[in-house]
Amino acid sequence: MAALALLAVMLLTACGRTADTVVTKEEIVVPEMSSKDMLVDSLEYLLEKEPEEETGEEVQEKETQTDQSVEESVRIQEESEEPEKATVICYGKDMDSGLTEEVITAEHITPDVLLNALARHNIVPLLDTKALSMEEREEDGRKLIYLDLSRSFREYLMTMSMEAECIIISSIVNTFLANYDAEAVYITVEGETLVTSHTSYTEAMADYTPGEMMTFLTAAKEAGDHGTGQ
Repeated sequence: MAALALLAVMLLTACGRTADTVVTKEEIVVPEMSSKDMLVDSLEYLLEKEPEEETGEEVQEKETQTDQSVEESVRIQEESEEPEKATVICYGKDMDSGLTEEVITAEHITPDVLLNALARHNIVPLLDTKALSMEEREEDGRKLIYLDLSRSFREYLMTMSMEAECIIISSIVNTFLANYDAEAVYITVEGETLVTSHTSYTEAMADYTPGEMMTFLTAAKEAGDHGTGQ
């Protein structure tokens, strides 16, 4: 019995030593901190300020500034965007009726803008006819337009009957007169007199309807024939 008690004491003593060893191995090492370090950390903490909340007046002032910036941007954009201008094109469909007027809009009114609009009604070839130049002149108290077109326009007229030619010329003349507030139009091709298989356009043409244009051209042709003795 005494032997058993001695064995138990020996086992308990061994376990106690092992436990001490384990605790020693797993002991947590806390870094030492001097009083100076602690003082510095405390001062840094005290110096850190929380962000101040904006007052109602400051928030309102920022919102007002934002609104003003947006309004200014919109105003500048509106001023930079020019409003589109309304213009009129005139085109004929037959010899018996007058010209049809169509209102279109464009940022800028130019000869090519008018010609492209007329091309949609087959008055000039689509994408081919260009205005080489256009000049406005005052002659004998009248405002005249000198319109010089590309060669494709003459080639287009050479395929037309006399009636179709009158519709085409009348449509172009009236369209340019309406947009440039002039009284007559000289049409040339590449700087030379427009000559077709039906007549030569040596005079400025006024705002004739297709029927009136036919009368004008017929009279001009007869006068030319008489002048040459034909």
